[in-house]
Amino acid sequence: MLSDAVRQRLITTNWARFVSLPSSKRPKALMWTEARVAEWRRTGDVPSPVMVWTPEQVGQFLDHVADDRLFPLWHLITFRGLRRGEATAIPWTEVDLDQGLINISQQIVAVSYEPYTDTPKADSERTIVLDETTRTLLVEWKARQDEERRSLTSRGKWIETGRVFTCEEDGSTYHPEWISRRFRRLAKDAGLPPIRLHDLRHEAATLALTAGTDLKVVQEMLGHSTITLTADTYTSVVPALSRAAAEAAVAIVPRAGRRQTLRVVGDDGQSAA
Repeated sequence: MLSDAVRQRLITTNWARFVSLPSSKRPKALMWTEARVAEWRRTGDVPSPVMVWTPEQVGQFLDHVADDRLFPLWHLITFRGLRRGEATAIPWTEVDLDQGLINISQQIVAVSYEPYTDTPKADSERTIVLDETTRTLLVEWKARQDEERRSLTSRGKWIETGRVFTCEEDGSTYHPEWISRRFRRLAKDAGLPPIRLHDLRHEAATLALTAGTDLKVVQEMLGHSTITLTADTYTSVVPALSRAAAEAAVAIVPRAGRRQTLRVVGDDGQSAA
């Protein structure tokens, strides 16, 4: 804004140009290992601003919320990595349940808690390919929503938004912050270590990488501007990736056909395998 004001000759100098900003470092995602969970239960300390669950913990959460009305939403965010504003803004016109596709073209942004609809950044506009389980869940959700629409319309209570995820009481759009609060409560009730709703986005990337999904595919799923951002943020969180890389490096070196053993010299001067 200040640069624009200089160009329009409203002010003479953009003093913000002379401000030295402290260097910032993107926090690395960490996984809730058994040791970290034990320390968190003992002290309450969370080791990183960005935490993700193990696959077993994800399963525990999904089992716990299987009967929750918004289970399709939790499943969608967990495995496809949508931001909360993107998920709450999805209109049915951008969903193809036959092909299993969702076009991300809108998001709900809250300013001073007041929500409004906006378009995502250019890199965030993308098409999400659904897994079959999520696609089936959304088919069932649509049938449920249609029934709620008929019931509420007959009583003059339905608010037509055209969105996928709507409130049970009147069909209105969910506030993104309400979704976050609901998630925190469900995760706590499930007895799991804390993560943010936004961390389910990180969870989706972690699960995809663990399953062997190409990094470029994960980048496009999340709507990252560069593959470097995806790699820097997520590859360190999956121990299996580093382990596989370590084993692969050893495997490509030809040996003489015998197993190398490490010989240790004992206190008596004798060596032992």
